[in-house]
Amino acid sequence: MSPMEPSRRPILPSSAINPHRGVMAFLMIVVFIAGIAGVVVALSMGHAAAVLSIVLIAFGLIAAAAIC
Repeated sequence: MSPMEPSRRPILPSSAINPHRGVMAFLMIVVFIAGIAGVVVALSMGHAAAVLSIVLIAFGLIAAAAIC
């Protein structure tokens, strides 16, 4: 190989297919919908403490997944 030739490394796409991101996105959407449904049901029953715990847990999970 002469000094003017470029090196012959395999060209890989910068965003290779990784199912982890898709699965995490699907799970976060499910957690979001379940959190909203839980809040609506708990509010309709008058359980304010349950609403607070549902919101903290569900959206805490979403925030943790967004950081990772």
